[in-house]
Amino acid sequence: MKKDQNVYLRNILDKANEAILYCNGLSAADFLMDEKTQSAVIMKLIVIGEESKKVSEMIKKKIDVPWKLILGFRNMAVHEYLDLDLKQVWFTVNKDLPKLIKTIEKYLSPK
Repeated sequence: MKKDQNVYLRNILDKANEAILYCNGLSAADFLMDEKTQSAVIMKLIVIGEESKKVSEMIKKKIDVPWKLILGFRNMAVHEYLDLDLKQVWFTVNKDLPKLIKTIEKYLSPK
């Protein structure tokens, strides 16, 4: 039995919201000094990348988000963890994830 594609999208939303929550109240400087939060956030971003691999191409075409960049980050985080740009991770959480959430929520909302 094939899994409902919306399950993957909801998992992406959950992990994106969790990453944002972990950074709530932190400044960029705080984040850059907090290895525990960095690790937790990066794990959420990895899971977002993993779930994005499961979303069908047909659905991806309907949702205007940078799917290749999401997967690219996942690959970098898994294979080149020590080379991650933590400033970019901070930017992703604060600028990119809210857009991702909004776009996926719009897709999932009843028409």
